[in-house]
Amino acid sequence: MPRWQDHASAIASGFLGDWLQARESPLAMPMQVRHQGRAINTGAPDVPDASGTLVFLIHGLTELESVWSYRDEPDNGYGPELARALGGTSLALRYNTGLPVYRNGELMAEALETLLENWPVPVTNLILIGHSMGGLLIRAACHHGRQSGHQWCRSVGSCVYIGSPHDGSWLARGAHRVADHLAAMPKDYLRVAGAFIDLRSEGIRNLSRGEVTRPDAEEPPLLPGADHYVISGLLTRNRAHPVNTLFGDALVQEPSARGDERSGWVLRDIANFPGTHHIRLAHEPKVARQLKEWLT
Repeated sequence: MPRWQDHASAIASGFLGDWLQARESPLAMPMQVRHQGRAINTGAPDVPDASGTLVFLIHGLTELESVWSYRDEPDNGYGPELARALGGTSLALRYNTGLPVYRNGELMAEALETLLENWPVPVTNLILIGHSMGGLLIRAACHHGRQSGHQWCRSVGSCVYIGSPHDGSWLARGAHRVADHLAAMPKDYLRVAGAFIDLRSEGIRNLSRGEVTRPDAEEPPLLPGADHYVISGLLTRNRAHPVNTLFGDALVQEPSARGDERSGWVLRDIANFPGTHHIRLAHEPKVARQLKEWLT
């Protein structure tokens, strides 16, 4: 598929992915584990540089794995840099970001179980790094993996959440409030506008509250036995600037990235990068240096 079609599918899936999948549309992005720009068969992975240390990256809403690439080095990024430093292998997940987070977490957990069962060498250190929604997927996948007795959960050494809205995204919450307000208005055209704004995928709805489980499930703890790290950004370099308090990295406020409203969380370390916006957090050399300091 041409690159532009991949990006079009990623955007369409982000906003309407659940609707597209229900109608078996070719625009609905299938989940893939990818290595060096190509999808691999998790049941028979053909990876020449297979090692016992895996760096596994999970992108965010409407993104592709290319979000991890440095601007001037499209073949380089956090995964390859960490893989070289650790003597490991870099992999990335591509998925339909419009599906419910819990469903993508289930699919990711199943994919990891199949992958590690068939990996050419035993995996002793699985590092999960998620950007934005990708961080929520880590939590969802670990929860499903533990419930299902998956062996891959025992190999997880570290989980890194980069700009992830654990307590929800102010932008997603704002869209929800605007849609509800317009839908209650007496004018037909205002109700239509509200319905249009409310055309959001389940994945986007989950972002408004940081939801990672099925609606009737209890909030899961962070994966025991693994180290958990948080990275957040801010729009301006001056930490005290009001715009940082209001908007955080543009999409996620700093307290939400830390999961301040979550109970019982124990984080190994936290890093904040003033002057680094939400998308840039996925391919910023300063963030790469922090990751190497933590993980190598």
